[in-house]
Amino acid sequence: MRFSQWFQSKRAETPFPLSQGLYRFPTIENSYHITVHLRVEAEQHASLILNGNTILQLNPTATWMTYLALYNVPASVAAQKLSILFSTSRATIERDYRQLSHTIHSILGRGHLCFHDNPEVETLFPFQYHPSAPYRMDLALTYQCNNQCFHCYNDPNRTVSPLSIEQWKAVIDRIWELGIPHIVFTGGEPTLVEGLTLLIEYAKQKGLITGLNTNGRRLSDIGYAQSLHDAGLDHIQITLESANPTVHDRIVQKNGAWKQTITGIQNALKTQCFVMTNTTLLRENFDTLPQTLNYLAELGVPTIGLNALIYSGKGCSVAQPLTETELFPLLKFAQDFVEQSGQKLIWYTPTHYCNFDPMSLNLGVKGCTAALFNLCIEPNGEVLPCQSYYQSLGNFLIDDWESIWHHPLAEALRTRQYISEQCGDCLLLSQCGGGCPLAPTQINWQTFFRMEA
Repeated sequence: MRFSQWFQSKRAETPFPLSQGLYRFPTIENSYHITVHLRVEAEQHASLILNGNTILQLNPTATWMTYLALYNVPASVAAQKLSILFSTSRATIERDYRQLSHTIHSILGRGHLCFHDNPEVETLFPFQYHPSAPYRMDLALTYQCNNQCFHCYNDPNRTVSPLSIEQWKAVIDRIWELGIPHIVFTGGEPTLVEGLTLLIEYAKQKGLITGLNTNGRRLSDIGYAQSLHDAGLDHIQITLESANPTVHDRIVQKNGAWKQTITGIQNALKTQCFVMTNTTLLRENFDTLPQTLNYLAELGVPTIGLNALIYSGKGCSVAQPLTETELFPLLKFAQDFVEQSGQKLIWYTPTHYCNFDPMSLNLGVKGCTAALFNLCIEPNGEVLPCQSYYQSLGNFLIDDWESIWHHPLAEALRTRQYISEQCGDCLLLSQCGGGCPLAPTQINWQTFFRMEA
């Protein structure tokens, strides 16, 4: 979203008073119980990031106003300073500052953006703005796992030498320096890394939002689950493939895994972390979806995530994945269910809107954000467009950031060069983005870039 009405500086040569970087506002966060980052870019624009998932794009004037508003600077004081900086009348500055400050505080008070209450905020689709760095970095600490899911996107033949805990701390240092506010520890299974709590604590001290994607089995130890929260973990996503123990264990190919995962979910809910689950919709479990939704509601899980098969790693060998048209009635059922239960549903998978339009189910705009709003760092420090796309853009600890961010593959993903010919003239392309680059229709494009690298 973009505050489109706030005026630009009349003196382009005036130096902007805020340095490039990431800012936190503890006082305002304690007041509203929300995490707030202001990421100031070199070109004097900025992003206001709420809880790591709501992003407001600000022009230079709005950036400075927002900075002052988040420190609760009175309008008269702000107007005096900004009228000199931007060569604009104090009356104009004060009027606009009051309006912007009111808008920001109303958003913070609700914890989310309401377009009805804030019509001055312009909506941008995810592909219209290209930042200088992503807003989330996934850290694949290991490719080891205590499950063996037959559909896992991890490449079973990919073996790498893992970074040490001190090297991961250096990664976190650089993430903060680049202005990336949100990290998610993933894998493989990240809870198999014994230094996980140390990394969570270190990242939290930096000021980062920290998340964990896990199968939940180690969280069956309540002491371990609590230690993650005590280290500063903000949110946990636990994979549950079915409420039916037999179906779940068959998919993850580990007997007894279901029991540990369920205990892990229950223990996670006892902490103060935000907890959600995620389920991959497969031909092997889709008929248990009603049972799974009911069970999660009974457990008190507030948010349920669903996604389709990811065509990477072992996922490429799944014989009969659900088609996009088959997914629609399943998501319709799930959305109707959570509306009655009071839960929230998150759908992750980019699809072709001509087959399955998530916006028709109020699931939001879903398009590929790889190498745009998120990246992934492998266990050895190599940077991937996302945690499913196994082609390196460079090494995070060795290579220059600009060479990573502007790697030809990253640029191609951001500009949607992978879309099929039939998508080129589609009226829905600006929202859809052409689906997932890893989907079977994009296989020739993937091969081309692998050959060129």
